[in-house]
Amino acid sequence: MDSAQSLGLRRSLMSQVAVKCLSLFSLIIGFYYFSNIAQDWVVNKTPATRGDIVGLSICLALCWLFQGAFNALSSRGKVKVLDKLEAHLKQVFVARQHALIRQHSVYYWQTLWLQHIQAFTDWALEYRVQQMIAVIVPLLALAVIFYVNPVIGLGLLLTLPVVPLFMIIVGKGAAALHRKHFVALERLGSLFTDRLAALPMLASFQAHQKQTDLLKQASENLNARTMKVVSVAFLSNSVLDFFATLAVALVAVFIGFSLLGELTIGPAITLQQGLWVLLTVPLLLSEMKKLGQVYHQKAQAEAAQDELYPLFSIPIQDKTHSGEKVESYFESMNKRPSESLLVASHFNVFEMDASLYSSLSSCESETPVLLCADSLNVSKGDKILLSGASGSGKTLLLEALGGQRPASHKFNEPVVWITQHPVVTPGSVRENLCLDDSYTDEALNEVLQAVELGPWLALLPYGLDTVMTDYPLLSGGEAQRLSLARALLREVNIWLLDEPTAHLPDSQHHRLAQLINRLGENKTLIWASHKALPANWFTHFWAIKDGKVKVASMVSQNERQEATNE
Repeated sequence: MDSAQSLGLRRSLMSQVAVKCLSLFSLIIGFYYFSNIAQDWVVNKTPATRGDIVGLSICLALCWLFQGAFNALSSRGKVKVLDKLEAHLKQVFVARQHALIRQHSVYYWQTLWLQHIQAFTDWALEYRVQQMIAVIVPLLALAVIFYVNPVIGLGLLLTLPVVPLFMIIVGKGAAALHRKHFVALERLGSLFTDRLAALPMLASFQAHQKQTDLLKQASENLNARTMKVVSVAFLSNSVLDFFATLAVALVAVFIGFSLLGELTIGPAITLQQGLWVLLTVPLLLSEMKKLGQVYHQKAQAEAAQDELYPLFSIPIQDKTHSGEKVESYFESMNKRPSESLLVASHFNVFEMDASLYSSLSSCESETPVLLCADSLNVSKGDKILLSGASGSGKTLLLEALGGQRPASHKFNEPVVWITQHPVVTPGSVRENLCLDDSYTDEALNEVLQAVELGPWLALLPYGLDTVMTDYPLLSGGEAQRLSLARALLREVNIWLLDEPTAHLPDSQHHRLAQLINRLGENKTLIWASHKALPANWFTHFWAIKDGKVKVASMVSQNERQEATNE
């Protein structure tokens, strides 16, 4: 990913490089005036001229001002990039929340948000800027040194490539270590949060010691990987310091012996020229060293890019089939009945990384397709039973239809998700129902009565303002009713039901299923279920097998029963 193009930072990068170079050039010119002053004091035995003092003062002031401007530009640029990255990720999380969250642990997403975005920003606005400066400034400094003494310039020209060469060699190993370190950190965090959630079960089976040993082993593994990363960084800085010190020492020895008359290689060197070169060479090497010091940012960014790239890939657009453009929802509204919600010919569901996709014509395409169907049609008021073995792709199909996963078709209207594990936040009952919306108390009470939670609400000490963590946890059936109440509040006409009764006892399953059927009478339902449901509740039947969705006319009663039993 080119950060300058994808984030619109080319102008910002060029501005920072220009200001930083002006600051360094002012310093180099200041060195010239300072060496003139030293020449007057030491060799000519005269006071410094007013022009040299004024020139030195102006150059130092400009250097300070340009450095301040550079720091301001860098901070502003980082804030801008972070805002853009976070805004984009928010949109991705909102659009594909269920499809993303079930792929990784909560700790993984926290690490991605808090560390990977920052690592990519540092690379884009520190490493990239320093990379350009480390080329421009040394070239200018070498030009000055060549003008003063070609021998010193030639020696530096031959030794300087060692620094970037070493950075490349070490950097490749550092990138691999950073990837392994992130994997170990994510596994330890996921293990810890998982064991915290399972504390009651661990207490019941007295498994504390075994899990403590497991956490200790994972922690020691993380510590070992951390020390490897630190060791590589220390080695890199140490070698860069060694080469820089050696180069400055050799230049100082050469200038010293030349001033003493012991060496006569190249043009004669005055004290003014020698001092100017001695002050300029460390500046040349310091920018190379800074690049080496921030080179670990490139390794961190490469590790972060592997995780961020799928989230920043361009979502797949409707592709052509045999050269014909697939009609979008809005283009085809006038060509099909107004009651139709979805007309999908050659339906395909893809990987999350949309950059992998090309034109797909059928389920037999060689391009990776997770799930496909020859034709899917959904009209308003349809009740569709979705069956299939565990892992066949029921959730994947619902994610695609809801727009949470790249697919050739999706609903172009809002949908409501009701899953196996409804989310109950630690806020109040009101906050759990409203989330980010606002509803009257009358509306909240009405939906709770509709989902048969009225008696439960009446027992709460503070009613709708009762904090969920201060009251006994909801049962599985009550939590599902709470999610149904949320769905009713939104007044969305399409419900996607991902096995909402999967973990409930049979008595609660039948009762909740009847409640969903009654409340969803005027809704469009696509209901994925392993458990048996009355066939007369549904108008269509879909079954998933071997990566393909079969619709009613293609699914026999035996196939439906077999998929439900599995």
